[in-house]
Amino acid sequence: MRRSAWAGRRPARQGVTLSRMRGWATLVLVTVIGCAYNPLFPDVRTVADRAREIAPRCSHAADSTGALVLSPALIEGVEPAYSYVQSGNDRAIHLRGARFRVRPELDVSAETLERRLECHQAGVIMGSAPPLADDPFALTGTWLDIKTDSTGDGFLIAIEVDDLGKAQEVLARARHFADEARP
Repeated sequence: MRRSAWAGRRPARQGVTLSRMRGWATLVLVTVIGCAYNPLFPDVRTVADRAREIAPRCSHAADSTGALVLSPALIEGVEPAYSYVQSGNDRAIHLRGARFRVRPELDVSAETLERRLECHQAGVIMGSAPPLADDPFALTGTWLDIKTDSTGDGFLIAIEVDDLGKAQEVLARARHFADEARP
């Protein structure tokens, strides 16, 4: 008895269906990852949108430590914040804003300090908090990126923005704000 040439083989249709399913699964995966993070598309949230996102997490901002965080007396120094971008065989330097060195007289973590500064910014933008004189932590019409790090013997606060003109304004305000505490 002779065996058929097709014996033991999978039907071609089943292989094509499996291949199509893998293709669709790959497409869905790439789409989901692409929508979650894509540096080609900028963040389209407005300044007010960002402030409204932060506001529900700001119930603690009115306590006494919140006011002390914004005191120029705690600032040890101000310096420009730069970013470095690879440009061919060289690195281009871009001014991004200001960096503060702050004394560790606050009993808070770097994360708490960052949150309180973001809450101040959100409050100023939404009109629920008054801006400080030469306020480097809030700039009308612009959302500032505020990052804090512990340096062991204090904090380093970076206030950054992508626009050069606004970065210069942030740096000038930071220097004036820090000079208020000096005699």
